[in-house]
Amino acid sequence: MTGSDSSFDRFFDSMESLADTISEALQSQVTIEDSNHHVIGYSSHQFESDPARISTIIGKRVPNHVIIGLRKKGVMQQLETAVHAIRIPAVMEVGLGPRLAICIKHQKEILGYIWVVDTGNLADGHAESIIEKAAGIAGRYLLKQRGWKMKQEKTQEDFFWKLLTSHYDSEPAIKQEAEAWSILLPNNYYIGVFETTKVIDDAFVLKVRQAVASYPGLRLLLLTAEHDRLIILFSFTFTIGGTHALSSFMRKLVKELSKSEGCQILASCSHDYDEYTSVSSAYREAVSILKIKKLLPFHGRDLLLYEEIGLWAYFPAIMEHKRIQTRKSPLLHLLKEHDREHKSDFLKTVAVYLSLNGNLKESASFLHIHTNTLMYRLNRIAEITGKSLKDTDYRTSMYLDLLTEETGQLNEWFVENRE
Repeated sequence: MTGSDSSFDRFFDSMESLADTISEALQSQVTIEDSNHHVIGYSSHQFESDPARISTIIGKRVPNHVIIGLRKKGVMQQLETAVHAIRIPAVMEVGLGPRLAICIKHQKEILGYIWVVDTGNLADGHAESIIEKAAGIAGRYLLKQRGWKMKQEKTQEDFFWKLLTSHYDSEPAIKQEAEAWSILLPNNYYIGVFETTKVIDDAFVLKVRQAVASYPGLRLLLLTAEHDRLIILFSFTFTIGGTHALSSFMRKLVKELSKSEGCQILASCSHDYDEYTSVSSAYREAVSILKIKKLLPFHGRDLLLYEEIGLWAYFPAIMEHKRIQTRKSPLLHLLKEHDREHKSDFLKTVAVYLSLNGNLKESASFLHIHTNTLMYRLNRIAEITGKSLKDTDYRTSMYLDLLTEETGQLNEWFVENRE
């Protein structure tokens, strides 16, 4: 270390100032990133830049294609396992010129990265010494920032739980506390809920935050996790027409998380709301969808948005009514008796036919019978019950009776078919 390196023996209040100091010491461009490849500091020194650095600074994050390209080349693995700074040859496929780089670590945990553009003027040994000292400074800064961030996230999580449990009795009270904690509440919001088949850990939460951050026009405001359930409050930065953008975001997030976590994930989303005293109501909407998806996996497979819930909104009340009422459906009883006496399959036939929206071709395929055979069975069912499935009232009543009285049997039939 030379005498000029004493410029690092001081307090740095930002990563911008650290990046400028490295840049002055090495006469080269510098970029500092956090562990998620978000830019937290870059030098203002004016030099020619390569495409990777330009797009990184403009987007405030390393583009995905650059990260993927470097991982495919093994560059990131080499950087993250190295003890000292390393020289990286140009990777022109992703627009990256030669670099001197170091992975900022605390013990074995990756905190971030420092990248220095190498135009051939970086003296061996000296440049490595400079960047390694800078990495130590950046590491302390990032650890301090992480502690502050964790405290802020805990405060926000407490605030979120108060909203979810109807702690506040007025909008002014909510806005006052939000302002006290520097929480900027958007004009309208949604509540999204995700349930997994395993306990949610910090790594899962981080992946959710990263996935949401990568979705254009979306803002994640509040998040909390409890055992196998994760709850988020989010909004869009633009006006959305219809449900396409909302549905697209939820399905994309579920797909990404299911793939990365290797487990099943159920998701649901509330209506949009503009009053924060309604957060608990929005949460109940989202949870009600999850209940249906778990109770009837096949029938609720496409349920996602409460705005599109339709008839299923009344299902919990119907189930409760059925639970109290001891008398069962007389029409289903007639079919079950016929099946028992004649070894027929009429109850399953009508269940499949109604579950598949009366589609003859799909129903016949599901039942592994010819369409004519299905038509014969439907006619016989009409004769046995004395009712036609063309009658909307009867058709709806029969379907609800099947869903509520034969729930377990329905699930078995449709699980068997999927297998």
